[in-house]
Amino acid sequence: MKVEIQWKKLVKPSVPTPSDQRKWKLTSIDELQMPNYVGVIFYYRDNAGNPGADISQRLHQMEEEIYGGRFIDCNDLGVEFVHAKVDGQIDQLLHRDPDMDLLEYLSQFPNNLVGNPLVVIQVNTFECGGIAIGLRSAHKINDMYTMAIFTNSWATACRGNKDVTVCPSFELSSLFPMKVSAVANWPPPRIIGNKEFEVSRFKFSSDALSKLRALAGDDAKDSTANNFQPSRVEVVSALISKALVKIDQCRHGEERPFAVCMTFNLRDKVNLKMPANSCGNFFSMISGRSDQPMAGKTNPEFNEMVNIIHNMISDAKTKYATIVSKEEFCSTVGNSIAELVKVASSSEVFTISFSSWCRFGLYEIDFGWGRPVLVSNISLNLRSIFLIDDEESKTIDAWITTTGDEMILLKQDPDILAFTS
Repeated sequence: MKVEIQWKKLVKPSVPTPSDQRKWKLTSIDELQMPNYVGVIFYYRDNAGNPGADISQRLHQMEEEIYGGRFIDCNDLGVEFVHAKVDGQIDQLLHRDPDMDLLEYLSQFPNNLVGNPLVVIQVNTFECGGIAIGLRSAHKINDMYTMAIFTNSWATACRGNKDVTVCPSFELSSLFPMKVSAVANWPPPRIIGNKEFEVSRFKFSSDALSKLRALAGDDAKDSTANNFQPSRVEVVSALISKALVKIDQCRHGEERPFAVCMTFNLRDKVNLKMPANSCGNFFSMISGRSDQPMAGKTNPEFNEMVNIIHNMISDAKTKYATIVSKEEFCSTVGNSIAELVKVASSSEVFTISFSSWCRFGLYEIDFGWGRPVLVSNISLNLRSIFLIDDEESKTIDAWITTTGDEMILLKQDPDILAFTS
């Protein structure tokens, strides 16, 4: 498919930002983020049955409802709003493996942040009337939870329900002010020879998730765990991690330590007083490790991997729930990200990184054309795993990016074949 940019424009606030609010203050957590963009793509079929008839009207309405500058950089430069045309049908994209280049073209962005818009929205229209909306924003100013709040409010306004849009809060910087010592020294993305990356979508149905949870629960009956019931995210992460560790060991011909890392949304995990709908970065990174080979086994069993990930999440919940001071909270988050940087920089440890966007309501975002038929992450040229759930169908998609030869082995893994489609 060919994607051609039709036009670009900057959508500016309707009212200039007051001079006393022009200085956007980063929090100590914002300053720890990687200097890149975070993004998502929503895919919609044309449910009106009249291809292309109201594309101009839709674009105008979407542009009009990027309202008030509340999510826009305080220099009032605005959000970059882009329209592109795709020479194909949206179903061609939905019914095949995603293409790294196509994902990038559907949500194009500047190569660096300096002097560029902090938020870029690209609306791609297909010949059939379908639409793919790509959003990117600088990770320094928000996480995916914040982007979900923004997109849902924007979509609600497009449906004409402005009175029920969520009013965001930008008070995190006053609660967790930035400190010079908070800057994280992120390593550059590790280059894996000259091999190109591929991305694939692995679909876990509601039935598959129930079977995995039951399997993990049965395996835990003889353990010391009380009322052990792993979550959907835990069993999906465990199954994928088990397969990837097995592939790593086969490729290297030896066992080596591995670490499972995951984003951890903190908004409902801390007892600190927080304003509702807090926008910005408010998450931590948590990790579970196996520093020694597992009793001479060629690779970990499913239940062992479930236990590692379940304990990782359970320990994090307990740790953050007991924090009573802002200083301790900032220190704990900083230490967790510093540990991730250390692990990511090591070639001695095989690192598996998950970003969980589950329970963010991404499949509920309706601009007036119905729910999206698909939600994906943007193209990233590094190993990554994004988990996105559809709460209506009770399913989870795992968007996995890795090298081509590893992807072949992953798709051939018996457990992956048994539980995904």
